[in-house]
Amino acid sequence: MPVIHYRPPVGFAASFCLALAACAANQPAQQSGEQSGAAVGQQAASNQPEEMDTEANILTVLGLAKKESVKEPGPQTGRTVSPILWQAAHDTLDFVKYTSEDPLTGSIVTDWYSPPSDPNVRYRINVFILSRALHTDSLTVTVDRQQRQPNGQWAETTIARQVETDLENAILSRARQLKRAWAAAPS
Repeated sequence: MPVIHYRPPVGFAASFCLALAACAANQPAQQSGEQSGAAVGQQAASNQPEEMDTEANILTVLGLAKKESVKEPGPQTGRTVSPILWQAAHDTLDFVKYTSEDPLTGSIVTDWYSPPSDPNVRYRINVFILSRALHTDSLTVTVDRQQRQPNGQWAETTIARQVETDLENAILSRARQLKRAWAAAPS
Protein backbone atom coordinates (compact mmCIF):
# COMPACT_ATOMS: atom_id res chain seq x y z
CA MET A 1 0.00 0.00 0.00
CA PRO A 2 1.45 3.45 -0.87
CA VAL A 3 2.66 5.75 1.89
CA ILE A 4 0.07 8.38 1.01
CA HIS A 5 -2.67 6.19 2.51
CA TYR A 6 -1.04 6.37 5.97
CA ARG A 7 -0.80 10.18 6.18
CA PRO A 8 -4.41 10.98 7.18
CA PRO A 9 -4.57 8.45 10.06
CA VAL A 10 -1.19 9.59 11.42
CA GLY A 11 -2.24 13.25 11.17
CA PHE A 12 -5.56 12.51 12.86
CA ALA A 13 -3.86 10.57 15.68
CA ALA A 14 -1.36 13.38 16.31
CA SER A 15 -4.11 16.02 16.32
CA PHE A 16 -6.24 13.91 18.66
CA CYS A 17 -3.33 13.42 21.10
CA LEU A 18 -2.56 17.14 21.18
CA ALA A 19 -6.22 18.03 21.72
CA LEU A 20 -6.48 15.46 24.51
CA ALA A 21 -3.34 16.82 26.18
CA ALA A 22 -4.66 20.38 25.95
CA CYS A 23 -7.96 19.35 27.56
CA ALA A 24 -6.17 17.51 30.35
CA ALA A 25 -3.91 20.50 31.05
CA ASN A 26 -6.88 22.90 31.32
CA GLN A 27 -8.89 20.82 33.82
CA PRO A 28 -9.18 22.30 37.33
CA ALA A 29 -7.15 20.73 40.11
CA GLN A 30 -10.26 19.86 42.16
CA GLN A 31 -13.05 17.87 40.52
CA SER A 32 -15.71 18.66 43.15
CA GLY A 33 -16.33 22.16 41.80
CA GLU A 34 -15.47 23.79 45.13
CA GLN A 35 -12.25 25.69 45.50
CA SER A 36 -10.47 26.20 48.76
CA GLY A 37 -9.79 29.71 50.02
CA ALA A 38 -6.07 29.29 49.37
CA ALA A 39 -6.69 28.31 45.75
CA VAL A 40 -8.97 31.30 45.17
CA GLY A 41 -6.40 33.62 46.77
CA GLN A 42 -3.63 32.12 44.67
CA GLN A 43 -5.62 32.63 41.46
CA ALA A 44 -6.41 36.23 42.40
CA ALA A 45 -2.78 36.96 43.24
CA SER A 46 -1.43 35.58 39.98
CA ASN A 47 -2.82 38.00 37.42
CA GLN A 48 0.40 37.86 35.43
CA PRO A 49 0.71 35.28 32.67
CA GLU A 50 3.14 32.47 33.28
CA GLU A 51 6.46 32.44 31.45
CA MET A 52 6.61 30.31 28.36
CA ASP A 53 8.54 27.09 28.88
CA THR A 54 11.19 27.11 26.18
CA GLU A 55 12.56 23.74 27.32
CA ALA A 56 9.35 21.81 26.57
CA ASN A 57 9.33 18.96 24.12
CA ILE A 58 6.56 16.66 22.88
CA LEU A 59 6.79 14.38 25.92
CA THR A 60 6.45 17.25 28.41
CA VAL A 61 3.61 18.79 26.38
CA LEU A 62 1.71 15.49 26.41
CA GLY A 63 2.35 15.06 30.11
CA LEU A 64 4.44 11.94 29.70
CA ALA A 65 7.61 13.48 31.15
CA LYS A 66 8.40 16.20 33.64
CA LYS A 67 11.54 18.29 33.32
CA GLU A 68 12.75 20.18 36.35
CA SER A 69 13.39 23.85 35.80
CA VAL A 70 17.03 24.90 35.95
CA LYS A 71 16.28 28.63 35.99
CA GLU A 72 18.12 30.39 38.79
CA PRO A 73 16.36 32.95 40.97
CA GLY A 74 17.02 36.60 40.39
CA PRO A 75 17.79 38.59 37.29
CA GLN A 76 19.14 36.97 34.15
CA THR A 77 22.83 37.81 33.79
CA GLY A 78 25.81 36.67 31.76
CA ARG A 79 27.70 33.46 32.44
CA THR A 80 30.42 35.24 34.43
CA VAL A 81 28.13 37.62 36.34
CA SER A 82 26.55 36.73 39.67
CA PRO A 83 22.81 37.47 39.67
CA ILE A 84 22.99 37.91 43.44
CA LEU A 85 25.72 40.56 43.20
CA TRP A 86 23.91 42.21 40.29
CA GLN A 87 20.69 42.56 42.29
CA ALA A 88 22.59 43.63 45.41
CA ALA A 89 24.37 46.39 43.47
CA HIS A 90 21.03 47.65 42.18
CA ASP A 91 19.50 47.56 45.66
CA THR A 92 22.48 49.40 47.17
CA LEU A 93 22.61 52.08 44.47
CA ASP A 94 18.87 52.67 44.25
CA PHE A 95 19.28 56.36 45.15
CA VAL A 96 20.99 57.30 41.87
CA LYS A 97 20.13 56.99 38.16
CA TYR A 98 22.13 54.74 35.84
CA THR A 99 23.74 55.96 32.63
CA SER A 100 24.58 52.44 31.49
CA GLU A 101 24.23 48.91 32.74
CA ASP A 102 25.04 45.60 31.10
CA PRO A 103 23.95 42.39 32.86
CA LEU A 104 25.92 40.24 30.42
CA THR A 105 29.28 41.81 31.29
CA GLY A 106 28.39 42.92 34.83
CA SER A 107 29.02 46.64 34.55
CA ILE A 108 26.94 49.43 36.06
CA VAL A 109 27.77 53.12 35.59
CA THR A 110 25.72 55.69 37.45
CA ASP A 111 24.92 59.24 36.50
CA TRP A 112 26.58 62.08 38.38
CA TYR A 113 25.04 62.48 41.83
CA SER A 114 25.28 65.52 44.08
CA PRO A 115 24.23 65.01 47.68
CA PRO A 116 21.59 67.51 48.85
CA SER A 117 23.89 68.64 51.66
CA ASP A 118 26.71 69.65 49.26
CA PRO A 119 25.63 70.62 45.71
CA ASN A 120 29.19 71.72 44.78
CA VAL A 121 30.46 68.12 44.84
CA ARG A 122 29.28 65.31 42.61
CA TYR A 123 30.04 61.59 42.42
CA ARG A 124 29.85 58.90 39.74
CA ILE A 125 29.95 55.23 40.75
CA ASN A 126 31.19 52.38 38.55
CA VAL A 127 30.48 48.79 39.60
CA PHE A 128 32.09 45.81 37.89
CA ILE A 129 31.00 42.27 38.77
CA LEU A 130 33.86 39.96 37.85
CA SER A 131 32.61 36.46 38.68
CA ARG A 132 29.67 34.37 39.87
CA ALA A 133 31.26 33.73 43.26
CA LEU A 134 30.22 35.72 46.30
CA HIS A 135 33.69 36.92 47.34
CA THR A 136 35.30 40.29 47.89
CA ASP A 137 37.41 39.88 44.76
CA SER A 138 34.28 39.27 42.65
CA LEU A 139 33.35 42.93 42.80
CA THR A 140 35.13 46.18 42.00
CA VAL A 141 33.72 49.62 42.79
CA THR A 142 35.28 52.88 41.66
CA VAL A 143 34.02 56.32 42.59
CA ASP A 144 34.83 59.47 40.63
CA ARG A 145 34.53 62.76 42.51
CA GLN A 146 34.34 66.24 41.03
CA GLN A 147 34.16 69.60 42.75
CA ARG A 148 32.79 72.81 41.27
CA GLN A 149 35.41 75.53 40.85
CA PRO A 150 34.66 79.23 41.43
CA ASN A 151 34.41 79.70 37.64
CA GLY A 152 31.61 77.07 37.47
CA GLN A 153 33.68 74.29 35.87
CA TRP A 154 33.87 70.80 37.39
CA ALA A 155 37.35 69.54 38.31
CA GLU A 156 38.41 66.01 39.29
CA THR A 157 39.36 65.58 42.93
CA THR A 158 40.62 62.62 44.89
CA ILE A 159 38.46 60.42 47.04
CA ALA A 160 39.46 58.17 49.91
CA ARG A 161 39.77 54.48 49.02
CA GLN A 162 37.67 53.79 52.12
CA VAL A 163 34.57 55.16 50.33
CA GLU A 164 34.95 52.56 47.59
CA THR A 165 35.62 49.82 50.14
CA ASP A 166 32.52 50.83 52.11
CA LEU A 167 30.38 50.62 48.97
CA GLU A 168 31.80 47.18 48.13
CA ASN A 169 31.05 46.01 51.67
CA ALA A 170 27.49 47.37 51.48
CA ILE A 171 26.89 45.52 48.19
CA LEU A 172 28.38 42.29 49.57
CA SER A 173 26.28 42.59 52.73
CA ARG A 174 23.12 43.01 50.66
CA ALA A 175 24.20 40.06 48.49
CA ARG A 176 24.46 37.83 51.56
CA GLN A 177 20.94 38.87 52.61
CA LEU A 178 19.61 38.12 49.12
CA LYS A 179 21.35 34.75 49.02
CA ARG A 180 19.69 33.72 52.30
CA ALA A 181 16.30 34.99 51.09
CA TRP A 182 16.55 33.26 47.70
CA ALA A 183 17.71 30.00 49.32
CA ALA A 184 14.72 30.04 51.68
CA ALA A 185 12.20 30.89 48.93
CA PRO A 186 10.29 27.95 47.48
CA SER A 187 11.23 27.21 43.89
